[in-house]
Order: sequence, then C-alpha cells, then structure tokens
Amino acid sequence: MEKVERYIYAVTKRLPQKQRSDLEQELRSLIEDMLTEKVKDDKATEKEIDQVLIELGDPAVLADRYRAKRNYLIGPENYETYFLVLKIVVAAVAFGITLAMTIGFFVEPPGSIFELFLKYFSALFGALLQVFAWITVIFAIIEHQNFSISEELKTETWYPADLPELPDKNLAIKPAESLVGLLFAVLAIILFNTAEHLIGIYSFSDDGPMRLIPLFDPEGFRALLPLINIMLAIGMVKESLKLVIRKWTKGLALANLAFNLLSFGLFVLFIRGEGLWSDAFFAFWTEVGLIPSGADPLALWGQVLTGLIAIVALGFLIDSAVNLYKSFRYQQ
Repeated sequence: MEKVERYIYAVTKRLPQKQRSDLEQELRSLIEDMLTEKVKDDKATEKEIDQVLIELGDPAVLADRYRAKRNYLIGPENYETYFLVLKIVVAAVAFGITLAMTIGFFVEPPGSIFELFLKYFSALFGALLQVFAWITVIFAIIEHQNFSISEELKTETWYPADLPELPDKNLAIKPAESLVGLLFAVLAIILFNTAEHLIGIYSFSDDGPMRLIPLFDPEGFRALLPLINIMLAIGMVKESLKLVIRKWTKGLALANLAFNLLSFGLFVLFIRGEGLWSDAFFAFWTEVGLIPSGADPLALWGQVLTGLIAIVALGFLIDSAVNLYKSFRYQQ
C-alpha cells in the first residue's frame, strides 16, 4: 500500500496544515472503500490500486478541489508557504524598524514627536513595500520555474507512476531553519538600508552622554551597499526554495553550492571595499590602547578581516558539503 501512502502525501502536502490530518483519514477511507468495491474479498493488486488512483486523478487537481477557497496570486501549490513567509517577515520588519527607531531616538533625538512619527511610519511603509515586492517576486520566479514539485513530472495525463517518493528523514528540511534564515536576511536588509548609521560601538561613561562611534564611512558604505543587498537577496531566494521544496535534492544542493559561492564572493568584496570603514572607528581603538600608537590601523584591521573571511568560508564550505553529501547519498 506504499503507493496509496504516496498518493495521500502528494495531495495533503499541497493543503494548509490544519486540513491535512482530517483529509488524510478521509482519503485513506475513500481509497479503501473503492478498492473493496473493486476486489470484494480478494486482496487488491497493484493494477487495481493504480486504477483507483487514476479514477481519483492528479493529486494537484484533487488538492485544489479540497481547498476552502482558490488562491492564485502565486499558485495553489505555493500560496500557503508564500503567505506564511509573508506574515512572519512582515512581523519581523515591524519589529526591526521599531527597534532601530527606538535606538535612534536615544542616539539622535528628533526635533518633535510629529517628526518622530513621520520618520517612523515612512521607514516602516518603505521597508514593508520592499519586503512584499521581494518575497512576491521570489515566489513568482519559483512558481514560473515549476520548483514547487521537485521531482514530479507535469504532464497532461497523470499516472500513479508520477507520484513522488515519500520524503526520506535524512533529506527533510525543517521549515523552522528556513524561516530563521529568512528572518535574518530581512532584518539585515532593514538594518543596512535604514539604520546603518546605528551600527558601531556604543561608548558609555559616568560623566557624559552615550557616544556612538560609527563602524562605516557613510560615502564608502553607500557605494558598497548594493553588494550586501544582492547577497541578502540571494539568501532569501535560497531559503524560500528550501521552504517550497522541503527536502534536499541534487538540484537544490547544487543550487545551494552556487548560492554560497556567489554570496561568499560578494561578502569578500564588501568587507574589503575601499573606504568602507570610518576613521572614527580606528581612532577609538587607538584611544583605548588596542591599536598601538604609530601602528597602521588598516593593516591590523586587514588581519582581522582575513580571519573573518576564513571563518565565513569554512561555514559556507560545511553547509555546501553536508547538503551535497546528503542529497547524493540518500536520494534514490
């Protein structure tokens, strides 16, 4: 009866989580009744199981019939994942903007409450608009490229042989991992695009106000900002693909390798970019004695960046190697 289980899985995976349990029982009972009617007291053969499944039809079509309403903004197979990601990311954006504006209030107090609220809602609306556009475009591309069913063949005539295999636990991708990755990318985009001036060292003293030593030079940072935005967008595409496909395939693992290589290259170009780091940042470390007087701060900072690059490279390498191994080792 494995083929029956595969059919039920192919139908229920396209439906909202709250509908899956009831529908799974309903489908199993329906298939058993149809088989009993065909074979009476005999044991069902594979041919008779195929006949029943063909009568039920393509799992994608059957799942669409069970939907409470038809949603075609992105497509019935990917809409639930798209909407889940959108809700979580919107909440993260609102939190990120609020946190950034709160910190900014203490660092650079606004002239009036009206100015504060105007700046807050302007930043919030702009960030939400960008996030909505990014996520919609990403899922539209996924839909257009038919990534929703990683190994199923979309043909005009459906056959039971087209059913996907039940997912191997070794290949399964936990949605929580992808959602955390998406949230990190969104919060990073908000931070770098709306509150980069708040990134730095916060110095507190007993006899004076809080002091912010900026990490980035404003002009140098703006020139290199497209690199970090592209890198974070690549991360959002990667995590969205993982959310949609939900298991490691050879194609996804190779795409993950390509994404990691591209992201690593952009990361190196960004942190090695000319004019990125502020003079105030180096002056502060000289002031506290961590950079010896007369030493070249850029040379010392270059050594720190080399170590950081090595750590990031190792992380990308492990991620790529582990997922390539799993996809080629366990995938049939």
